[in-house]
Amino acid sequence: MTEFLAYPKFLWFLVYGLLIALALIRWIPKKRKNLTAILIENSNLRDELASSPKYDWRSRKALLYCIALTIILFALLGPQWGVKQQEIPSYGGNLVFVLDISDSMLAQDIKPSRIERAKLEITETFLKNRELKSRFALVTFAGRAYMQCPLTLDPNAVKFMLEMVAPGSLPYPGTNIAAGLKTAGLILAKTAGAKNVLLITDGEDHEGNAQDQAKELAARGIVVSALWVGSPAGEPIPMRDENGGFLGYKKDKNGQTVVSRAQGTTVESITKVTGGQFIRLEEGMDAGPALRKIIDDMQDQQKKGTRIQLENRFQIPLAIGFLLMLTEFLLPDRKKV
Repeated sequence: MTEFLAYPKFLWFLVYGLLIALALIRWIPKKRKNLTAILIENSNLRDELASSPKYDWRSRKALLYCIALTIILFALLGPQWGVKQQEIPSYGGNLVFVLDISDSMLAQDIKPSRIERAKLEITETFLKNRELKSRFALVTFAGRAYMQCPLTLDPNAVKFMLEMVAPGSLPYPGTNIAAGLKTAGLILAKTAGAKNVLLITDGEDHEGNAQDQAKELAARGIVVSALWVGSPAGEPIPMRDENGGFLGYKKDKNGQTVVSRAQGTTVESITKVTGGQFIRLEEGMDAGPALRKIIDDMQDQQKKGTRIQLENRFQIPLAIGFLLMLTEFLLPDRKKV
């Protein structure tokens, strides 16, 4: 029975409404008769003033009002009959951004810098795309990896965290691509739907076991694509103070200027193992078309389904109830003789 009601929890209102209506139908005429007997002691005069039940419509009007009230209360329950098909979109998978925020990402062989250009590509291509109904997450890594934002349908949340992260914000220096991939795998471990990772890095890897981690992800059906940022020619790493003032270029323990060279071999091998795309981003290159190919693949994963549900017909009893109330209002209390 309750499956034919949209709001069965309001059923008690209908029960209470019926009890109150029945009580009023029995109580009001009796109360009126007792009041008349008190005010008019002469029985002959009382009978003369009182209308014959044949011409007194007040009881009928009360009954009509109670019926109308009951029907309106029934309409509030949301009676449902008849079926309709409703199209429902399914979300186009999950995408975890794994962003390298090691010091080498400060190199300016791509303007304004590797890290800022990477952020711009992520924001413009993915987070501002309102048609892409996917869940996003953000992982950053240097010597270790950290989840900055869990999977969410709100791209603005990811965008906010993306704007906050920067090289030097993690306490462990270095570059550990494997740790970033492992953290992304943990995020995607218990999620349904297609699982995608976009690795954004210049390719420097100080640990060396990223390919093994990629094989583990591939075994679990996780596709890793990569945006390789930077130039193999290399660029010094500028160092700045808290106010953004230039302090010079990073130097090694021997006092020599460190030149960061983008290395694509490891990154490309990761994408080949997992079946993802390898995308280069150097100065003068446009990575947009290749990144949009990832979007196309994700939209292919976004399929629309249908569900069958009962159609809410509350309008019909509601209209009948108000029509009966209007009829009760228009009827006179007594029929003219």
